[in-house]
Amino acid sequence: MRIIALVAFGLFPATGLAQQPAEPSKTPDHVRREIMAVEERISVEAPEFIFTNAAGGVITRAEDLAGEKDCRPSKGTYQLDDVRIITLGSVVVFNALATTTTTKSSGERLARTQRFTDVLARRDGRWQLVAGHSSRVP
Repeated sequence: MRIIALVAFGLFPATGLAQQPAEPSKTPDHVRREIMAVEERISVEAPEFIFTNAAGGVITRAEDLAGEKDCRPSKGTYQLDDVRIITLGSVVVFNALATTTTTKSSGERLARTQRFTDVLARRDGRWQLVAGHSSRVP
C-alpha cells in the first residue's frame, strides 16, 4: 500500500466548479513542482480516499491506514519517470512510473516498477489525495 504526502502550498485560489475549464489545461511549472513534491513524500489521504489495486479490489482510507502498521520500513530508492500531469482547475490527475529499488539481506538488489494514477484535489489551501490506482509493470 502506498500513502502519498500532501503539502500545503497555497498557490491555487479557491474556485467554484462552474469556473473550471472544460478541457485540461497546460500544467504551469509551479503546479508541476507542487505535485511532484506531493508525490515524493508520505502523509495522509483525504477522508473519502479510495484506492483500486491491480486485481480490481477497492480499499478505503481507513483500510489503507490500517494496513500501514504491517509495513516494514526499508532503505532504498524511489524514482518517478514518465510523469504526466493533467490540470483540471483545482483537480490534478498525476500519472507516472514508480521504480522502488531495495537490497535484500542476502545483498541481492530488487527493483519493482509500477504505473500509478493519483487524483488530487486542492482544498483548504492544500492538496488531498482522493483516489488512486496502481498496477505492477512486469
